[in-house]
This record gives sequence, C-alpha cells and structure tokens, in this order.
Amino acid sequence: MSKVKILHVMWNMVVGGAERAVYQLIRAQRSDGHQSSVLICTDLGMYGNKLKESGVDVHVLGMRHALDFSASRRFRETLRAFDIVHFHSCEPYVMYLAARMKGPRLFYTHRGAILKYPAKQTLRYKLCGHLIRRHFDGVSGNTHSGAMAAARLFALPPERVATTYNGLDFSLLEPKRNADHVLAELNLSKSKLFIGTSANFKESKRIDELIRALAQLQRDRFTCLLIGDGPERSRLEELTKQLNLESNIVFCGMKSHIGDYLQILDIFVLPAFLESFGNSAVEAMAMGLPTIVMEDGGGTVEHIVDGRTGFIAKDFRDLAHKLEQLADNVDLRRFMGEAGRRSVTEKYTTSRMLESYRELYGEVSA
Repeated sequence: MSKVKILHVMWNMVVGGAERAVYQLIRAQRSDGHQSSVLICTDLGMYGNKLKESGVDVHVLGMRHALDFSASRRFRETLRAFDIVHFHSCEPYVMYLAARMKGPRLFYTHRGAILKYPAKQTLRYKLCGHLIRRHFDGVSGNTHSGAMAAARLFALPPERVATTYNGLDFSLLEPKRNADHVLAELNLSKSKLFIGTSANFKESKRIDELIRALAQLQRDRFTCLLIGDGPERSRLEELTKQLNLESNIVFCGMKSHIGDYLQILDIFVLPAFLESFGNSAVEAMAMGLPTIVMEDGGGTVEHIVDGRTGFIAKDFRDLAHKLEQLADNVDLRRFMGEAGRRSVTEKYTTSRMLESYRELYGEVSA
C-alpha cells in the first residue's frame, strides 16, 4: 500500500484497552511511513497526551455530547486532509458527517463482543449499521469474536467483516522501576503469592468473580492486587469487606505504566465477560505470567490453549480451583508462563497488525 494519510477517530483517549490499542496502531503506522493522526471527539486523555508529546497530530473536537452540532464544521474541515478515516467507536452523528463527504474512504473496527445492549445503545448500533452498510469501505473486529459481533450488530454478511488482531509493542511493557520500589510504594513484601488483575472497573470486567474465587482460597497464602479504577470500585470494596478479604486485597488505583506492577505478580486473572480482545491478558502473558480467563470471555479465549498457554475457567469456583493448581505448583507456573509468552509475542506483533490493516484498506493512493 502506498503511503497514505490516515485519521483514526476515537470518542476519547483515556486509559483503557481500546485506547491503548489505537495508540499503538498509530505509532506502528507512523513507523511504517504513513501520516497517521487521531481525532478525539471529547477528552484528550492519557493516550491522547502521549501521542501529542510524540509529535502526532491530535485533533480534539471537545464535543459536550453525542449530538453536539457545534463540532460539525471543524470535523468536516479536519477530514478533508485525509485519504482514510478509520473509526474505532460507534458514533452515529460523526459517522453521518463523514458519510456525507466525498473523498476519504471510511473504515470501522469493532472493539466489543457483546450482542445485547440497552435500548438506547441498541438504537445507536442500528443507526451505525445503516451508515456502515451504505457508506463504509471496510469493517473489521479486533478478534474473531469481535468480528462476529460486528456482523450481528450491523446486519452484515460475516464474510464482509475481517479480523484485525491488535499488535502490541511489547518493549513498552519493560518495567521502568525496580520491583522493590513498587513493593515499597504499595507497602508490601514478597512473602506471599501475588495474584492480580488490571482493568477498568466496570460491570463487564467482573472483578467480583475474582474476589469470590479468592474467598475460596487459604487466606495466609496470597495477596491480590487490583490495578485500575472505575464505576464499580466502591461495590468491589464493599464485597471485599463482606468476605473478610481486606488484608488480602490491595486496590492499587489506575497506573500509567502497567509493566512496573506486572513484574511483581505470580498469576494474572482477567475475569471479563464477552471481552473483544483483552489487552491486559495479552500483556500479562507477554510478561511470562500464567494467565486465567473465563469460558464466556469472548475474544480472550482466542489467546489461550487451555492447560498449556493459560487456563480457561468455567465460573468462580473453577477459577478458585485453577488458582489453587497454580499456587501449588511453581513448575506449572513457569511452564505455562513461558508457553503463553512465546505464543502471544509471536502472534500479536505490530508487523502482523500492520499487514492486517493493509489488507483491510486495500490499495489506496495518496
């Protein structure tokens, strides 16, 4: 594909898996020689700031809500400079504005695996589906599960939706601080097994399933680090108190460099429901951590050969059983961690991601 001008459209660029994936996609495309930029509808966020600091053109509309008509002129003016406009979130109004323009080719990548939504969200997807079917040149999902969800939500033939797996720059996971400094920050010592997760604490992440599984374990054997924040945090803190796990669970808050904290873990768990990709699980595997996901986790199960490169648990009781297996067997932890590391670092490279998006875009002349 010839070198082209690509504009990625995001609702915001705060801390999250989709935002981290788009951040790395833009970096990779720029390294490949393309003029890759981002348009953010609302908040610059951490990843927007990171792109800006690295010299990427970052366009912020500052929309106050999804139908903020005052942003339409600036949106259209920005799009005129690009050959490809690539949406990563379903936003009917800005998609409609893009569809009315002549010039840039339109693409959409779906980053979700859930099929049933509340009425308001369902209506948004129906409106987006109408626009995508009529005006978009290409559609993908960032896992097979994401691609199949997009086909169902937007009433598209499955063969029209490609799979474009995220590619990760694994060098970004290299710890920036010594493990002892991280332990001191958290007021911990490495005398127990460290179990952990990293997520936006929202309902679909099901951190409560992990907490319930921990309640089945011997209390003096483990410490659990819950890395992240979000709307479910207060409920999770209350559940921790109810199950008398306050001395076992540490709420670490949101962290900008996850590699610093993954380095002190022994086991990683992502209990999310119908996740599209699950960057945090792949990052943990890349750090050599034996990783457990859930059977109904959607795209997360695509990363794991059960019992070899990780574990797939059926429910919180099975999750507790698999945690016990790993806790009791250091050799299993080492074997599974190394097998998982080899698997994801070979499969989810930025070069493979770039090739997938070249195929999605096709031959586009600058």
